[in-house]
Amino acid sequence: MMDRMHKLNSQETAQALNISDCELMHLRERGGIAYEKRGRAFFYSLPVGHSVLAHPLGQSLLNWYKSRHDFSQSNEPIADSSILALEELVSEILLPVNRTLGKPIITYGFTSFPLKKFIQKASSSGTAPTLDQHSSHETNSMGKQICSRGGAACDFFVEGVATSDIVRFITQRLNYDRIYYYGNNRPFHVSIHLTEPLKHLQIMCESVNGRRYPGRKAFGDQAVILAEDL
Repeated sequence: MMDRMHKLNSQETAQALNISDCELMHLRERGGIAYEKRGRAFFYSLPVGHSVLAHPLGQSLLNWYKSRHDFSQSNEPIADSSILALEELVSEILLPVNRTLGKPIITYGFTSFPLKKFIQKASSSGTAPTLDQHSSHETNSMGKQICSRGGAACDFFVEGVATSDIVRFITQRLNYDRIYYYGNNRPFHVSIHLTEPLKHLQIMCESVNGRRYPGRKAFGDQAVILAEDL
């Protein structure tokens, strides 16, 4: 059950349930969905058995690879903790950004073990599955969690919005774990953690030959200050 911070507005709820606004109203009126009224607006908790991953942003988080990789297997999470973390990523990061700044365009999202194997074989450059949290809490063929940190992560941008503005919004207002900032006109990497978010902002620099290396970093309130300098 979502808490107050995670309640969805009417449009988000209808999208997650794949129903019309009229159908949502009837569902509310017959007591089929929990809600609260704030002023003239309604905010909802999804019914049991439904997930915010069914929202278009949740689907983008799972299906991002389809435009980049010729991969035909399922990319669905298996671990319950992966599902929880991915739901948290949608609720804590993607939906607030969508409401305030515009639609997140996900360039790298959840990576199941089969998709991770495919990418590592086909185009592993620039990936670090044991560190980057894209595999959430999924395990490999030996039963070992792919990324020991867990949580969940994605890379995204918002068309027409400077990446620095998105990073400032997140560091000031949202409950993130790690952010890797690659430049003002590039997607950035953001993650969440279910229990111990670090609120770590890492600036990544690029050498003359194109090699990325870590620059300044900060945590918590200092990350807010660092983001102001972007």
